[in-house]
This record gives sequence, C-alpha cells and structure tokens, in this order.
Amino acid sequence: MYTKEKTIREGLKKIANTVTIVTCQNGDKRDATTVAWITKVSNDPPLIMASISPKRFIHNLIAEAKEFNVAILGEESEKMALFCGTKSGYNVDKLREFNIKTLKSSLNSSPTIKNALVSLECKLINSFEVGDHTAFIGEIVASSILKEGNQLIITDKLCTLDY
Repeated sequence: MYTKEKTIREGLKKIANTVTIVTCQNGDKRDATTVAWITKVSNDPPLIMASISPKRFIHNLIAEAKEFNVAILGEESEKMALFCGTKSGYNVDKLREFNIKTLKSSLNSSPTIKNALVSLECKLINSFEVGDHTAFIGEIVASSILKEGNQLIITDKLCTLDY
C-alpha cells in the first residue's frame, strides 16, 4: 500500500523533464550540476527557470555570479548527467574529474559544455525560494546549437523521445 507521500512522489516521476547540466563560474570557483527541473517561463523576453537545492554547491555560485549556463543533453550523455548529479561540487571539480570538454561562452563567464545539443547562456534576473529549492530565473542572452540529436529526458527512468 502506498502512503500519500509515496504516491505523490511516484506521480511526480511521471512528469517528463529535459535533462540538463547547469554550469556556473565565479572567479576561480566553478561547478556543473545536473538539473531536470527546468522550464521556459517567457518568450519575450526569453526566460527560463532552473530549480536548484540550496544544498548544492552551484546554488551560491549562481547567486553570487548572477549568471549561469544550461546545456541541453543528448541521449549519449547519460553517464555525464549521472556523474554531475551524484557528485558534489564541494568535494570535486566535476568538469575536470569527468573530463568534460568546455568552450568559452560568448557573453558570460560560465563554461559551455562542448558535447551538449544546445547551450543557453543566462543572466540571472530573479530568484526566490520555492519549498526546498530556489527558482533561478535567467534571461537567455545567447544560445548555440552545438549538434543535432535526441534530447535526454527523465521520467521514472532516463530515456529519449523520438519525434
């Protein structure tokens, strides 16, 4: 028998989310963390929201740097997503440890993940607490299509959707 909380958690797993890696660099500190709770919130101006726990190392980096990048991952990036989502930036430089290749971003200091399908460079315009996470609202100031492919999504398991 399911408890109410377990039923809610199981139901929430059925919501499909794009798997991304959010990067941020502030001075000599940097991090890359897997974020599936991300969504568009406006077309004009182009805004997205990334929901990140205050426990994550990247949380304060974004708050201080006032910027972040979002890498939309392809199906071949599952191992990288799992690594960046299970290791802590407090203990390891995930970009170096997993040998993640990066490119210089065009308009901000945060690294661009070279192997991503798409990179979105964001300027932080707002943030607020939502339950046990912080919603970071970023204005997309630059975007790069890096390659074609099927995007990695997560429901109750990692997978891709063919269109």
